[in-house]
Amino acid sequence: MRHLLAFSLMLLLAACGGDGNSGHSSAPDNNNPGGDGGDPGDGGDPGDGGDPGDGGDPGDGGDPGDGGDPTDPDCGYQPPTEVNATQTLGNTAAAATYDLSAYSERTELNTDLTGTWVMVSDYVRTQIPRIPTEQETRHIRRKSVFVIRDNAGTLEVANCAAGSSTFQTLPDTTAAFSLPLYSNSNNNESQFFTLTSNSKMAGQALAGYTTGFGETRFSGQSTAAIKISDSTAPLGQHSLTIQYNGVNIDEPNQPVYCLVQTLELSGTQECGEAPAASELIQQLQTRSSSGLGLLFLTEQNGNLKSALARDNGSVKLISQSEALGNLTTTADNLQLILSADLDSASAYVSGSNSSPAATGSYSTTLTLP
Repeated sequence: MRHLLAFSLMLLLAACGGDGNSGHSSAPDNNNPGGDGGDPGDGGDPGDGGDPGDGGDPGDGGDPGDGGDPTDPDCGYQPPTEVNATQTLGNTAAAATYDLSAYSERTELNTDLTGTWVMVSDYVRTQIPRIPTEQETRHIRRKSVFVIRDNAGTLEVANCAAGSSTFQTLPDTTAAFSLPLYSNSNNNESQFFTLTSNSKMAGQALAGYTTGFGETRFSGQSTAAIKISDSTAPLGQHSLTIQYNGVNIDEPNQPVYCLVQTLELSGTQECGEAPAASELIQQLQTRSSSGLGLLFLTEQNGNLKSALARDNGSVKLISQSEALGNLTTTADNLQLILSADLDSASAYVSGSNSSPAATGSYSTTLTLP
């Protein structure tokens, strides 16, 4: 359950700021009737200032190599091998989902920033230990569909990340800026953008960094966002239930203003040894005025684990060491219909060692403009 634990800790640590942690405070949320947060392994989720398309072929993300210090032994590190998904969250496991060219930039709508946008990010992250032991490589693909609206003269962007706000004030776009497109608890991996026009944003490349544990490097980076419509209406709706002990969340048919799909292929390898079996991670999250709903599925060696979370500022997470039940999906680039159950789950209760039995369900119906 390593990645499920990392996921739960990410949600607990990630605050309202989203992927950029820009420091901009949230605007008052007029759509939130009550109080109301991935990327499991990267933190939803998770700068180059150049052309986001110059990062090489996003299909393979480049060869991360072993990345070690030349004085270190040759550990023979290899990139993760492909995993064929047994279950899929709609088209979340399809590489074609993370192809921005499937959408048309509406250049004729660039008089202002309001409308519906699609952001696609694709890169490889390699974590190199200070002393060669176990190296981890992740190929991360992410798509966010989000709304920017004008609220009484203030531009606001839909919050796809953790926290209680449905919309946040759009940061100053005259310089590099961040957007709450997915949850991220690591400031070193915050995604920033520059505004190319009122219908296109270029993602800055993530810079490698070093900590006491070792070095993190990025390769094969490609990130950009385009406006696909002038609509600021909800993308569709989702329904979510979670029950355990005295907790009973039942939120049917909530309007959704933001969609995030994430696909990660993760591999670890000890220095000089054969790689461990690769793990495929799928994540689907939708934001309504009631909070963030997130469905999570991992597969390694044919073994599936799943989780469901709802965050409106207070995380409610349930997980189970098996596949999703009653999973039905229909999806293409313009539509996503999905429903799934967790009927033999355990709840993650913050600050407690107890894991009470839990059940839950999640469904969504989204149609992009």
